Amino acid sequence: MKNLRDLLRRDAGEPEEEPVPDRELCLACGADLEGSRSYQRYRVCHSCGFHFHLSARERVALMLDPASFRETDRGVTNIDPISFSTAKQPYRSRVINAQRRTGLSEAALTGTGSLFGREVVVAALDFSFLGGSIGVAAGERLARAFEKAAARRVPLVTICSTSGTRIQEGILALMQVPRVAVAAMKLGQEGLPHIAVVTDPTTGSAYTGFVNLADYIVAEPNALMGYAAMRVVEEQSQQDLPPDAHTSERHLQHGLIDAVVPREQLRDSIALLLDMLLTDVRLSSGARGRAREVTHSTLPALQQVELSRHIGRPSAAELIGRMTPLFLPLRGDRTGRDDVAIVTGLAAPGGEPVMFIGEERSRDVRGSGWITAAGFRKATRAMRIAAKFNLPIVTLIDTAGARPALESEDAGLGAAMAECMTTLLAMPTPTLAVITGEGSSEAAVALATADRVLMLDNAVYEVVKPEDAARIYHDPESAEELAERLRLTSHDCLRLGIVDTVVPEPGDGAHSNPEEAAAILRRAILRELVRAGEMSPKRRLRIRHERYRHTGSTRARLRGTLERRIAHVTDRLGSMFGKARERRLSRNRRHEPGAGGDIPV
Repeated sequence: MKNLRDLLRRDAGEPEEEPVPDRELCLACGADLEGSRSYQRYRVCHSCGFHFHLSARERVALMLDPASFRETDRGVTNIDPISFSTAKQPYRSRVINAQRRTGLSEAALTGTGSLFGREVVVAALDFSFLGGSIGVAAGERLARAFEKAAARRVPLVTICSTSGTRIQEGILALMQVPRVAVAAMKLGQEGLPHIAVVTDPTTGSAYTGFVNLADYIVAEPNALMGYAAMRVVEEQSQQDLPPDAHTSERHLQHGLIDAVVPREQLRDSIALLLDMLLTDVRLSSGARGRAREVTHSTLPALQQVELSRHIGRPSAAELIGRMTPLFLPLRGDRTGRDDVAIVTGLAAPGGEPVMFIGEERSRDVRGSGWITAAGFRKATRAMRIAAKFNLPIVTLIDTAGARPALESEDAGLGAAMAECMTTLLAMPTPTLAVITGEGSSEAAVALATADRVLMLDNAVYEVVKPEDAARIYHDPESAEELAERLRLTSHDCLRLGIVDTVVPEPGDGAHSNPEEAAAILRRAILRELVRAGEMSPKRRLRIRHERYRHTGSTRARLRGTLERRIAHVTDRLGSMFGKARERRLSRNRRHEPGAGGDIPV
């Protein structure tokens, strides 16, 4: 149409229009990108948020401080290790052409730089260089990047855009997976973080190798990622894939990555995460305040149980959100499931980063609060990250229990729960557990074997729910009596030595003023973390193990024998007196008016 219009203008004697350069349009929504700041700065569409591909150098420039990047290992190359060639084009020629086109000598660009002033090692795979595939030279560069970070004791950030293994280098290319994994293990042993940034696309050996060995995985929106190419998956399944297949959002939903972050926020998010993992800030005794005296609730035990389940009682996520403005979540257990009944992540309620693990319960959702095997494995993963980076752990306990379902059993519920509990018992860092609502059965214990155990005043800690106990005894009316006898209130647990401190609640309970409840709890947590942090790890572990080794401990042999005999005698005397009392009451009832026999006139 444009050419036709020009011809008509010329025939009419009108001047031709000046040629207009082609405008750059968004590949996803067709928006005009001219003058778009978002596109000019980040190559992101201002209209729909579509993320355009970037080269490795562009990604490094966006991530690091200006002019701080210094490339390393540029001379590490191996153009054709197995002399591979096809009828169309020799492999060597493809590599040389890629070098000329991209200005890179290999798909992996590695070097050092700074991120908000913190020294980091960075490694980026460039998809424009033979699909970002990993061969011998790229594998060696990646391995050296891990080793350099370990030697310099700095974190490593990897940025991936890759199609996987470079098949033209045969089995040697496949062996780059363990090659890089060995170097990555050395970095982990030094207690240094590896943050993986996944961009579109990331598949194959990088995904199955060092990406999934990272401490924290963050992806750009709608990035294609996974082990196999979508074409291969479709061929094997012989059906169309869902629209979100292989996307970063689907991976987040299944707990396979920790966050999806837009490119504009990526630099700030990585810097903040590194600050949390590598901070030198520690709580000191100057932060300790005097604990206020707790006036224990005088409500009957069953009413406290009901109060612990109140629909307005703040959940773990709500308490964390009110105690600290910053929370970086960890998602999933890396097995394809993310149990929402467990919330984990990093926060800094008093300046020192803390790993929070909360049993999340929504009281307005029927059946909410049951924890699956994936939930306990998610908690265990968070504990191991805390141990690696020497972070205290705070657990918030409010659960209906472990999910009693065949699916949970088949998924290894018992093993996951046991591993969670023993991992917490073995933690070298300070641990603190807070029972905030209803702590029910083994699901509560698995996250409560800490150095210090706190309990909100109206919370309960129970071996079994009173209603369930009443059903066991075939007496539904006895729930109130059994609640008293089970000793499940905060006052009972404090007297029995199960918890160390009872935290007061405002007004009629935490539900009446969640903001104040969170503020009171925050002060209590900081006070107890200071106390736990003053011990050496060796002494802390010894005291923790002794505590749980002797909980409800039996007596010595002689004393135990005497107590047992006294208990038997007391029981017999009580039985005798009880029977005598029953006989006496029976005689009195027979002589009462209207109790039978002659009717008095």
